[in-house]
Amino acid sequence: MGAQQKPQTKVQVVVRALEVDIVLGRLYPRERLVEETLARRFETTRHVIRQALNELEKAGLLVREANKGTTVCEYSAEEVNQLYQMRDYLERQAALLIPLPVNDEDYSKLKSLCDDHSTAIVQEDMLRVIAANKEFHQVLFRLCGNVFLANVIDEMAKKANLIRFASSIDLNLLKQARDEHFQILDALRANDNSSLSEICVSHLQPSRQKYLEKRGHLF
Repeated sequence: MGAQQKPQTKVQVVVRALEVDIVLGRLYPRERLVEETLARRFETTRHVIRQALNELEKAGLLVREANKGTTVCEYSAEEVNQLYQMRDYLERQAALLIPLPVNDEDYSKLKSLCDDHSTAIVQEDMLRVIAANKEFHQVLFRLCGNVFLANVIDEMAKKANLIRFASSIDLNLLKQARDEHFQILDALRANDNSSLSEICVSHLQPSRQKYLEKRGHLF
C-alpha cells in the first residue's frame, strides 16, 4: 500500500479554497478580503486567515497595502506587457542554454508531468492543472544549468499567476497548452535550441492575451 497523504492543515484548506474562488472568478480583481469575514466563513481564527493570506500574497494572487487591507491582485495592460516582455526574454535565454538532447531521466520526469497535466485537464481539476503546469516549467528551466536564471524565471512566473488563471478555465487554451508541452518534449529530444526557445516564448502568449481580453484591454 502507498503512503497515506497527510491531511491538510487549516491554513492549506483556506489557501486552496481561496485559490479556487480566484480561478473560477468568484473573487474579482481588486475585491477586498476581510480577515474577520473569512474567519467566520472558514470557522477558524484570524491568525490562520492571516497566514493563508500571506501565502496567497507570496503566490502573486493578492496584494496587501497599509490602510487599504488585502485585495485580489489586478494588473494594468502596461504592467502585463512589461511582465511578459521580461518572461519572454528570460525563458528564451534559458531555453537556448539547455544542453540538447536531454538525458532519459530528465525527459521521463517531464513526460510524467505532461501526462499528469493532461489527465487533470480531462478531469477538469483546475488546481491540479495549475500545479502540474508549474512543476513542468520549473523542471524544464532548471535544465539550463544556471540556478540564478531559473530562480528569476520562477519569481516572474509567480507574478504571472493571476494572469495565467485567466486562461485556466478555458478548455481550448488548456488543450493548446497541453499540446505545446508535448512540442517542448519533442524539441528536447532534438538538437535545435533555437526552435525550443521559440516554442517556449509562443507558449506564454495565450494567457497574456486572455487576461487582457477579460480585463477589456483588447478589443
